[in-house]
Amino acid sequence: MRVILNIGVHTTMEIALIGGTGLDELVGRQSGQVVTITTRFGSADVILTDFDGTDIVFIPRHGLDHSIPPSQVNYRAQIAALKKLEVCRVIGVAAVGALRLDIRPGSFAVLGDFLDFTKRRIDTFFDEPKGGVVHTDFTVPYCPEVSAALIRGCREERVDFLENAVYLAVEGPRYETPAEIRLYSSWGAHVIGMTNVPEVVLAREAGLCYGAIAVVANPASGLSPTPLSHEDVRAVVKETGASLQSVLKKAIRAIPQERRCLCATNTALLL
Repeated sequence: MRVILNIGVHTTMEIALIGGTGLDELVGRQSGQVVTITTRFGSADVILTDFDGTDIVFIPRHGLDHSIPPSQVNYRAQIAALKKLEVCRVIGVAAVGALRLDIRPGSFAVLGDFLDFTKRRIDTFFDEPKGGVVHTDFTVPYCPEVSAALIRGCREERVDFLENAVYLAVEGPRYETPAEIRLYSSWGAHVIGMTNVPEVVLAREAGLCYGAIAVVANPASGLSPTPLSHEDVRAVVKETGASLQSVLKKAIRAIPQERRCLCATNTALLL
């Protein structure tokens, strides 16, 4: 059943998960309610569901049928929908490639910083003259409280993970060339992906607490002994599904109820 909501939206769900490949199967999509949230940036399909006893909002980043490529995702509508639903805390989940050989497939990375090499995406809410010029601070790119909860979840689950990883965002949908990977590696990035930016930027502009955990699916191009394929990515995500699910459950329980971070005081955009 699909419900379309335009105005007067209210939920008691303060936590959201945003994910792509394979995550919908881990968060109880089948038992949830699909809701289409209409915002001034477009509409976004969300799923209201129960995850380990906690009511959450889940956004299938690439659409309900996984048909939207990373460069075409309406990131603004998705974040605006969460703001409209009065969500405060957001965990983004993504599959990534490793830029170092010591970061093995099947491990996890809790993101701490990013480099943005996307090209054609709308990456801000502050692009209207009537709103004036706004410069959002990114000294701490990811919410320290949500990130700490993710780190705690990884430690309690005893999974192999990298803390404070630097994520390099590319446009996609193609994979990178070996020369590009050599360059990105030399800049200090640990993992590479196509979805975390502008998601993290828009969440900060909206005053949401956003943290992210990545599943390392493969060594990046030039480091992998075989050609890259999305089927291989899906296989690794499926293999790590049980561990990821447990990490997310523990992380959600570890997120403090009271927000003591500065995420909401930075710009606190009203959408």
